[in-house]
Amino acid sequence: MKTQLNLQTDISPATTRRGIIVMLLSVCGFTINTLLLKYFSSAEREISSMLPLLFRAGIGGFIVIVFFRGRRPTRVRSVFTEKKLIMRGFSGLLGTAAYYWTVPLLGAGKATLFCNTYVIFAAIIAALCLGESLTKRRFAWLSLAFAGIVLLAGPSAHGDRFHIGLPEIVAILGALTAAWSVILVRQLVVDHSISTIFLAQCVWIFLPCALLTAHELPGLTGVEWALLIFAATMATFGQLMMNEGYRCLTVASGASLQMLWPVMTALGGLTLFDERFAPLQIVGAVLILFGTWRVSARR
Repeated sequence: MKTQLNLQTDISPATTRRGIIVMLLSVCGFTINTLLLKYFSSAEREISSMLPLLFRAGIGGFIVIVFFRGRRPTRVRSVFTEKKLIMRGFSGLLGTAAYYWTVPLLGAGKATLFCNTYVIFAAIIAALCLGESLTKRRFAWLSLAFAGIVLLAGPSAHGDRFHIGLPEIVAILGALTAAWSVILVRQLVVDHSISTIFLAQCVWIFLPCALLTAHELPGLTGVEWALLIFAATMATFGQLMMNEGYRCLTVASGASLQMLWPVMTALGGLTLFDERFAPLQIVGAVLILFGTWRVSARR
């Protein structure tokens, strides 16, 4: 899942330009992956949500082990032996699986907006578990974003009724799980490299998904293999570019640029799949984007 790492305030113009470029590339990677998830569920492909998840974990783990070089080593053994790394892996599995499952049902834009609400829940959990401050102003932004969640989840796409169904509940639970992942990452970075933490997520997503989807792999066409690998590469690319972006930018600047992901995804969903929002859902989306941006920036 996503981790904000950079707390710098004195950043050179060249570093800022680099940060903006890689953060925009991150948004492009995440957007392409999400729109492909929606395409995989179409009548033309009918690929289950577990297969893209399997490929994402496999490609991500391969890239980390083979190509990633950081200041601290990647410890493969710890991924299987340390309790918190295993918890990080399974929280990543639940959160990402919820997102991948809800994209075909809710639409790319709506599912991505729900996914981004992990920032809201992480701020609350951090205040309760890590002792981080929760000022009246931050609480007001959180309340605003929560109101947005209700408006986004409640009305139907045609705006004729107010009902929260199973996909919306799963999306919100997925965001809660993603928030738990953020808290685990905050604790794990003290003793482990980012590559080890990311590998834990990849491994513990890959193993269960491999058991559930191995029988589907022989039935994939060459085009489907290529598209699944491409989608997984875009997701991993987006993750790595985002981490680099937060290294080069202030948290406020990085969070502002990352807010383009749900916006671009919603526009892509409208253009490619005719996904539409009811008027109240649009209001809810704006409240979520603004509230999560304010919370992220203040972190």
